Formats: sequence, C-alpha cells, structure tokens
Amino acid sequence: TGAVNWQPVNRAKGPGEMRRNALAHVARGADGIAYFQWRAAKAGAEQWHSAMLPHAGTDSRIWQDVVRLGADLKALAEVRGSVGTAEVAVVWDWNARWAMELPSQPSGELRFQDLVRAWYEPLWRAGVAVDFVRPDADLSPYRLVLAPSLYLVDDAGAANLTGFAERGGTLAVGFHSGAVDENCHVRLGGYPGAFREALGVRTDELFPLLPGESVGLSGGGTGTLWSERVRLSGAEPVESYTSGPLAGVPAVTRHRLGAGTSWYLTTLPDEPTLAALLDRIRTEAGVRPVRETAPGVEAVLRRGPDADYLFLINHTDRPAEVTVAQNATELLTGKPAPGSVGVPAGETAVVREPR
Repeated sequence: TGAVNWQPVNRAKGPGEMRRNALAHVARGADGIAYFQWRAAKAGAEQWHSAMLPHAGTDSRIWQDVVRLGADLKALAEVRGSVGTAEVAVVWDWNARWAMELPSQPSGELRFQDLVRAWYEPLWRAGVAVDFVRPDADLSPYRLVLAPSLYLVDDAGAANLTGFAERGGTLAVGFHSGAVDENCHVRLGGYPGAFREALGVRTDELFPLLPGESVGLSGGGTGTLWSERVRLSGAEPVESYTSGPLAGVPAVTRHRLGAGTSWYLTTLPDEPTLAALLDRIRTEAGVRPVRETAPGVEAVLRRGPDADYLFLINHTDRPAEVTVAQNATELLTGKPAPGSVGVPAGETAVVREPR
C-alpha cells in the first residue's frame, strides 16, 4: 500500500479516463496519487511534458478531471489503510526480463512483458484480482502463483516458488523458465532447469517457432512462439502437440507436488485456449472473481477492519448494474445502494459493504 506517481498524458482521451485510471490504482492498494508535474512549462526541455495544469489553463478537461479526482479522494478518505484481497500473484522480475531479451536467446521473438500481459489479460477480463510479486516474495496470502516468464531465477527464488506449491498452493510456469541462474549461466541437466523436479518434466531440446508459424494442440487450439520436447517425470499431460516435429509430445502438463499442484506450459497458446487453461487452473486453485459483472466492468476489492470497499470501474460505453450488499453505500455520491449499484458508462463507483 502506498502512493502512485502518475503522469497525465497530453493526448486525446475519453471523458474521465485519467480519473478512472487513477482510481484503478487506488482500488489496488494505493493510498495516494502523486502527480508529475504540476504546471506545464512555457519553455525549456520539458515544455511539452504533460501536467495537471496544462498550457490551456483551468479551462481544460485535464484540469477538470484532476479537480474531480481530488473530490473523489476526499470522499474515499475512509478507504485509506485498507488492503487488497488478491488471491493470485504474477511473478515479475527485472533481472529475468533483461536476461530474456538478450541477443543470445534461441529466439529473437521473446518479449518478457508481452508474455506477462498475455497471461494477465484473461484474469483481468474474468474479474480476478492480481498482485505482482518478486520470486522471493512472501507468497502465503495467495492460492495461485503464475510465472509466465522467469528465464532467470536464483536458487532462493526457485525454492520459494517450489515451496509455495509443496505447501498446498498452485504454481503455473511458462516455457523457458528456470533456464539460467542469477549469473545467467545455464542450469545443466535439462530444462526447465530450476523447476524440473517441481514441474515433474524434463526437456532435452528446444524448438522455437518462427514468426507466423504455429503448432496444433490436442484441445483444438494452436501454439505459437515456442515449443519443447518434454518427457514426463511424474507430471500428467493435459494437452499435446498434434502437428510438427513434436506431434504427440506433451504441450501442457499438470503435476502433484507435495500438498499442491504445478502446471507447465511449453508454448504460447492462442488467446481463447490460454484463457480457458488459466480459467481451469485458477478454478481448481479455488480462486473466484471478486464479483460477477458485465464484460468490461472491472471489480476490485479492498478490505478494511469493519468494511469491504468494492471498486467498480466501467470501461465500456454502456451503463452497468452490479449486485452489492443490502446495507451498502456508494461513497463517491454518499447515497445508499441497497442490493445493487448502477455504474454509468465510463464511470466508477466505490461501494462500502459493512461487515
């Protein structure tokens, strides 16, 4: 929980988008919004840098949105100090990103952030709250930990993730993870290196895919970017390759590890297939959406000592109605919301649900 440094953007945006995006940070735990910068410079190297007070002055949408956000934050004062409720964590590591994008890779098409985004988006669309963590973070608050791309990991980080699954959590790992140590030295003995035993698999050869190339998957989807020749060492196959040199070889595996479960994806499935896989993985892990909403309406929950605070952010051009507690209050308007709350198109509602 902390403050978010946010830069208003000097480009055309939808009405209220800046405010809506800022409140999305508050929904995820920020207790303050710190803007950079205050006033747009008339001259100098940053004369075209964005600012709360743009060159147009106070008669501008950016300024009006900032003022409105200030009123919103005042109305949300009681939310300060409450905490997020995410049961899913996505592993993000800068060293792994830099190492993944070195020119020495078997494929020049690998992009760390693209892989993380590909796994994150289906969860966001399903209304599942997500935290981003380091490999060595405290994972005890989570049911499910995802490592879409963790090419580089040290022994402590690998042991932390493995231990999370052994104690009853669910760990899902993406291809080409665990391959090198913190010095970027390949972990010998087969891939995926640091996670071989945890995932119950062993890969002896990598088969990167060319741009535009794909392989069939037994579930009816396709895989792109990457493939591997995997041998099972305790894991069970969930999907297999149906075309190319690896036809019949497992493409997605599931492994019982201690009291928990580990999954391995050896390719990047197409969007619907990946979404379905992640839906299965998080459902088996016991992770449910924060609240059932219409598509495009984001729901995020913060928990205080006496109440829950439900942030409902409507990214669509249609109004939405969301079921809430009978004793709920919408904080931005101060109005009671017994049983349901309406969220206008492009707007945000914040609902207090006393416990």
